[in-house]
Amino acid sequence: MGRGTWNVERGNVGRGTWNVGTGELVTVLHSNIEQARPAARVTAWRWALRLYAGYSLLFIIWNAWVSSVYPKWVEEASIAIWPPASPGAWLERVLLLPVLRYDVLWYIGIAQYGYGHRPGDTAFHPLYPLLTGILGHLFGGEYLLAAWLIAQVCCVAMLALFYRLVILDDDDATARRATLFLLGSPLGFAFLLPYTESLLLLSIVAALYAGRQGRWWLAGLAGGAAALTKQPGVVVVVPLLWEVWLQRGSAVQRQGVRALVAPLAGLALTPLALLGWIVYRATLGDVAFSWREPQTLVSALLVTPTYADVWGETFSWPWVNLGYALEQLRARPYFYLLLNLMVMLIMLALTLAAVARARHSYALYSLVITAMNLSIVYPLWPYMGIIRRFTIIFPLFVQLARWGRRRSITLIVLVCNALLWALIASMYVRNAFVP
Repeated sequence: MGRGTWNVERGNVGRGTWNVGTGELVTVLHSNIEQARPAARVTAWRWALRLYAGYSLLFIIWNAWVSSVYPKWVEEASIAIWPPASPGAWLERVLLLPVLRYDVLWYIGIAQYGYGHRPGDTAFHPLYPLLTGILGHLFGGEYLLAAWLIAQVCCVAMLALFYRLVILDDDDATARRATLFLLGSPLGFAFLLPYTESLLLLSIVAALYAGRQGRWWLAGLAGGAAALTKQPGVVVVVPLLWEVWLQRGSAVQRQGVRALVAPLAGLALTPLALLGWIVYRATLGDVAFSWREPQTLVSALLVTPTYADVWGETFSWPWVNLGYALEQLRARPYFYLLLNLMVMLIMLALTLAAVARARHSYALYSLVITAMNLSIVYPLWPYMGIIRRFTIIFPLFVQLARWGRRRSITLIVLVCNALLWALIASMYVRNAFVP
């Protein structure tokens, strides 16, 4: 085959000249992927385990130190790290207590008592607390340990699958940098917390990886898991629909809409999972929707009425949230808001730069998630949690990894991330930062 470029879509694959349609090209690509899969799987898992082990050890040591030197803010500082009273107490003190913060308490409460035990708990989607409840019951009521273990396993699996997704378009060095930049990002430690981020991104990456291979039922199932994990999870159906058209476009021209029946049936599992959750939520009296006000559909799908009542969170235009932030900066500026704004603006700029160079389906995913992130309005605490929400925009880290072919860029990214990570992680442990 001669040299040249596949013009199916920018950023898809490497070189070669092909006089075939999109569907045939995808078939050839699948054949090549199948041949390379065993070696890629081993490489991905080895790298994911090494990266996770090193990062988690650093995070544990940092948490233990921070929680020992700030007794005014950290309740567990009264429990000595050394000498340990017992191995179990020491592990609890080092691994679990420093991460028992904020949303972790909600997930554990739902896992232990079910929905309805606290107003606003239906804002938290059910898959993660369901898994925590099952494993916690098997552990004899150790729900915090169960939640922590689930996050660790999902983090390793997410890193390995993200690696494999990246090498569909890039080389191994780029995949290593992308996973490193993702986990080492300022809020990358959220993947180690008993939060939903590791399960959410694992489900999203799994859905896209399956979709890239044309396995639509598996993609829809993984997308359904994402939708049941957190609000942004359902967005994965948007890039998956693009992938359907990319792969099945030539078949549609030959066979008509029949060629789309099986893929769309599989992908329907994603919105159906969200619909099932909304129906269940409605049985708890927690869905408010009026046909006279179509905008309430967004709230019915993504924000529960009790959540809005408890925290005042709503969905609105991005400039509404910006207005609240600017007003607070004028009236009573505080470090937490300044930090969120600074990092959010940096990640927004990087996301937009990545969108211009990303695979079209990834670009759609990034734009929709970005729009959602900027439209979540907290009047009292503008942009609370915004950095963590940007962390699941994985194309951002793929583009950083491509730029990172220049060692100077990699060094800059690692140094900046390390400084922000150390600051934000210490603030989190001290109960001074809501990620």
